[in-house]
Amino acid sequence: MNPNDHTTRAAAQLLGVSVRTVQLWLEKGQLQGWKTSGGHRRISHDSVEQLRQLRAPHSPLAAPRPLNVLVVEDNASLLKLYRKQISAWPFATTLFTANNGFEGLVLVGKVCPDLMVCDLRLPGVTGFQIVRALCAMPRYQHMRIVVVSGMPTNEIAAHGDLPKRVSVMGKPIDFQTLQHIGLAQLARSSNPKQTQP
Repeated sequence: MNPNDHTTRAAAQLLGVSVRTVQLWLEKGQLQGWKTSGGHRRISHDSVEQLRQLRAPHSPLAAPRPLNVLVVEDNASLLKLYRKQISAWPFATTLFTANNGFEGLVLVGKVCPDLMVCDLRLPGVTGFQIVRALCAMPRYQHMRIVVVSGMPTNEIAAHGDLPKRVSVMGKPIDFQTLQHIGLAQLARSSNPKQTQP
């Protein structure tokens, strides 16, 4: 217990975010906190300072624009989960969603996302077709593509596999890893001299 620890509202003011965002960061473990005997939250001063440093002007968390994220997923419950998790990331994002492959391709053309997260089993245009088409187009060479699927590796291979630049994640979704990917992409998009891995 540190006498310099903050109330939720004070932490929100120091970090320049809403009280709800601080609450989400606490739930995600991005801030450390405790409760008083009266049930009031207190936020660790050290964890607030660490996050402030990460959000400083030299940090990718303080990029001049939000990270544009497109999620293509036909499961409504999963889309809801994506919205909740991505909105809690400690950097600015603009989230677009599509519940089928065709709508996903249309949105890619409209918003040119920095990061696209895509399921493989989609109605109409499949995730395989989407990522292969986008990887073949120079316009999208800097877009980071992450496939999230419960499909086993051997089944993916049976479908002709995926381009090497596509990252594959299983289900349940590891949102912490996805956040790290998003942060790395934000750093790259803020510094165009960096190249796609």
